[in-house]
Amino acid sequence: MRIALMVSVLLASFPLALSAATQAEIDMAMAPVKSDAELQLLLAEPSPLEPLGQSLPAFINSLVFDEQGLVKLDRRLLQQQLSASEVYRILALFGWQSRMAEFDQAAQLSQTDSLLLRPRLPYCHVSEPVVLSVTLDNARQASFHYSQQGVECSGDVVVSEPAVLTYQLLNLEDSPAGLKFVGAAFTNPFDGHIDRVEVSADGLTLQLHDSMRNPGTGKYQFLFSSDESSLLLASPDPQVINRPKL
Repeated sequence: MRIALMVSVLLASFPLALSAATQAEIDMAMAPVKSDAELQLLLAEPSPLEPLGQSLPAFINSLVFDEQGLVKLDRRLLQQQLSASEVYRILALFGWQSRMAEFDQAAQLSQTDSLLLRPRLPYCHVSEPVVLSVTLDNARQASFHYSQQGVECSGDVVVSEPAVLTYQLLNLEDSPAGLKFVGAAFTNPFDGHIDRVEVSADGLTLQLHDSMRNPGTGKYQFLFSSDESSLLLASPDPQVINRPKL
């Protein structure tokens, strides 16, 4: 069996909206830091924030709390050399732990790290198109969302026989302007097991023709163009390593 891995984050969909909201409420209720005063008390003690090192002052300055205790933070400062466990402990301070999937680039140094980064959403089905949306937050950081028939999925597609994987781009109000598929990438293209990549004329549909010549784990990345930047946007690399069986 072969699994083509794509990174995913949560996509709001009606069937799961209630459970997602309930989990968010639980996260917020358990968050020990909901104000600048509580933050200062935390900083006076040994803190989960210590792994941030020299980035700690910048991270502290990025925190903005609203009246309900919800926080905005600079996610880029958590995309450095931190383990998944360290990132999770920091997120838990602010009720962000359910958003751990957005920090999939964290280092996996232990079984706990691997557990935290394990996809929690169901796999997408190879028999149906996967709807992909890209959104930007206030800091212009991109997030990638996957769904099928209105139900969120992880973006991972299980492939056990030759197949064509179809992805359809759905641009939303907070998507980059003019976003289009350009192609797909693989860390080592010769190990990608994809015979052909096809992009529709309007740039909204991409198909990967998977011959299943060899079993393995893929780490495909999508490449996008947009009207907002001359640089191509690449979806995150899940950091899956293919090793031949000796």
